Amino acid sequence: MIPISLQDITRMAGGLLLQGNPSLKLDNCHFDSRQVSARGLFIAVQGGARDGHEFILQAYQQGAAAAMVSDQAQIPAELPKEFGLILVNDTLRGWQKLAEKYRDQFQIPFIAVTGSTGKTSTKDMIAHVLSAKYETFKTYKNMNNHLGIPLSLLQLKPEDELAVVELGMNHAGEIDLLADIVKPRISVIINITDAHREHFGTREKIALAKAELLDHTDPHGFVLLNADDPYLRMISHLYPGDILYYSITQKADIWADNIVMEDTGTSFDVHFRTGEQFRAQLPLWGKHNVENALPAIAIARHFGMSEHEIQAALANVVLSSMRFEVRHTNAGAVFINDAYNASPTSMHASIDTFMKILKSHKKLLVLGDMYELGENSEALHIELGTYLNEHRDALSLVVTIGELNRVTHAAYQGEKQHFATKEDAIPLLHSLDQSGNALLFKASRGVKFETMITALLEQSSPA
Repeated sequence: MIPISLQDITRMAGGLLLQGNPSLKLDNCHFDSRQVSARGLFIAVQGGARDGHEFILQAYQQGAAAAMVSDQAQIPAELPKEFGLILVNDTLRGWQKLAEKYRDQFQIPFIAVTGSTGKTSTKDMIAHVLSAKYETFKTYKNMNNHLGIPLSLLQLKPEDELAVVELGMNHAGEIDLLADIVKPRISVIINITDAHREHFGTREKIALAKAELLDHTDPHGFVLLNADDPYLRMISHLYPGDILYYSITQKADIWADNIVMEDTGTSFDVHFRTGEQFRAQLPLWGKHNVENALPAIAIARHFGMSEHEIQAALANVVLSSMRFEVRHTNAGAVFINDAYNASPTSMHASIDTFMKILKSHKKLLVLGDMYELGENSEALHIELGTYLNEHRDALSLVVTIGELNRVTHAAYQGEKQHFATKEDAIPLLHSLDQSGNALLFKASRGVKFETMITALLEQSSPA
């Protein structure tokens, strides 16, 4: 964060300065008292399991120089008079106002990315390609919600030339708020799937929630929509500016074909409606990754990057962790951790990709529950088991974990095991950690498969 005086932060947040030196410069802020550092501002966010006001003293002891508060009765008496205190009616909203005013100081193009699945991978690819030529800011990991967006935007630096921001949501109105803060010039909507269906009921309503981004996108910029998703065509009329479509199944403004998965990744031909074309290579597997690369290519081309610059950047792209992340165990097995999140659509994409690679290995699936599917949850888990039957001859074993996955286990007719918990599954999975085996791990974020994978990797030993 560019150093800002306590007085200016108070004004930007719409608050009152209760105490502290108005000219004191602060250069970092956080809602986690453990993460704030010297010359930092602690945001005492209320809501959720804990009230941030309970950690004001801890933040001070950690080095914080000031705090944003909304409950004066909870201000610790032990705080010294020089410790800055900013009073607002709502600390979360005050922080969001601060982040918005901070963002407004940067007259650079902002690129917003949303969708049901693949947001972080697409954001990573766009930022990676652009960073080959420009100083590019991107959302840290997947900090894409009402807390993460302010935290991310306050990391912007004067040298940044472009910014790529991921927007997430669980409920209607959330993208509306976040997009109003970000004010993108270019927006990308990847897809509409059953993720978060529990909160919306239908895909049409999920599409409308994602479409909240369009109203905040600069009409003199443009929007990229996935032409292969019919729900995105439904909402296209909500943006008055230029819309570019991308596809891996049909001709569009930019499309890919001749997609080939190889040992080193995936190669494909890129075509533009204007007639240009070239071949590209990703060090990643899967058609879904080609799909996610197309917005990056289109945006890079918009900002003047050459075919060679784009090809070179794509060839060494790196995604955030737990996105089809390949790990080789000490025992010689291959673990693929694609367990950042899961929906029926991403389950199919991940498994389809897995079945096309590592052809000399035995294939084993380790699947956790899919959350937030609403009243269709049981039917969608049964459908997953039925879908797996298509791969039955090529699968050595399917391990399902969790209460929701009991019906997946029942629907699958091949070699299988079911466990109620991750802990119950570890002994079997440890025995499968051997040379020649490839295990794909996939589950919703709330399952936290990474704890199980970490335990297995730590237990792994050479044969």
